[in-house]
Amino acid sequence: MNKRPAQGFTLLETLLAIIIFTLISLTVYQAMTVVSQGSSAVNKKSKQVNKLQHVMNILDHQLSHAMIYVYSRQNQTFDNSIRIGEFLLDSDDFGIYFSYDVSINTDFPYHMESQVLGYRLRNNILEKLSYHLDENQPIVSKVLDGVTAFRIRVYHKNKWLNEWDEMTHLPEGIELTLEIENIGTIRKVILLLNKTV
Repeated sequence: MNKRPAQGFTLLETLLAIIIFTLISLTVYQAMTVVSQGSSAVNKKSKQVNKLQHVMNILDHQLSHAMIYVYSRQNQTFDNSIRIGEFLLDSDDFGIYFSYDVSINTDFPYHMESQVLGYRLRNNILEKLSYHLDENQPIVSKVLDGVTAFRIRVYHKNKWLNEWDEMTHLPEGIELTLEIENIGTIRKVILLLNKTV
């Protein structure tokens, strides 16, 4: 039997195989990095949009249940009607101050309660101001950041108005316009359920 010496790969073939596998590995790694970064950006934007939708739903609910609420304390009568205007509540843009009907349906007969709220824009943050009947200073909470503009108009008797301080009745509707960084302009028209016809 004639034995032939075993031949292996040459150095050039081995180096070429290593280079090919390295290039394939780098390509796969780069693709995985791009997909991971894209997924992270999509998740971040999705969270931002969900937060915005949640805030708009809360504003819709509270403003649609706005009401004129009169109460007495220490022989003084307070009228909490809706007020809308530029720089109201020390806002950097528009502000809104209103009472809204917090209806609670329990086992007891229908219970109605009013809460006094305000919204304003300060330092690119939409803030909620909660007023308690026994305190003069509101509790301020951050609602949404990255807001560059907060504008409000009211619709009443076939006209859009930029200010509202009518004490005897509510407007028919309210238009909110929010300009948000990296998203754009959001506009929502809200019909008031407690308006007088």
